Amino acid sequence: MKKKGSEQMTLSGSEEEILARLHERVEKAIATIQELRQERDSLKVRLHEIEGRAKKHDLDTNRLVSLEEDCERFQKERGEIRKRIESILTNLEALEDA
Repeated sequence: MKKKGSEQMTLSGSEEEILARLHERVEKAIATIQELRQERDSLKVRLHEIEGRAKKHDLDTNRLVSLEEDCERFQKERGEIRKRIESILTNLEALEDA
């Protein structure tokens, strides 16, 4: 059973003021934490987007390197084919002249 009157604890004015300030500071801390969580979530989304773009960039770079290598190989092959054709034509001309 609760006791009333002088035995019941009451807060003095300074204690109420301290609790009010403490409550205010706790509310500000909660708001700051919520803002930081939102910022964290936003940054996570941005990070995933950037990682996705980085992966695509890597794939594009690898594809470009591969295409450049193919181009060089095809140019060499074309040069070899051209030399063979010129050699064949030279041999045919020599046979015609003989």
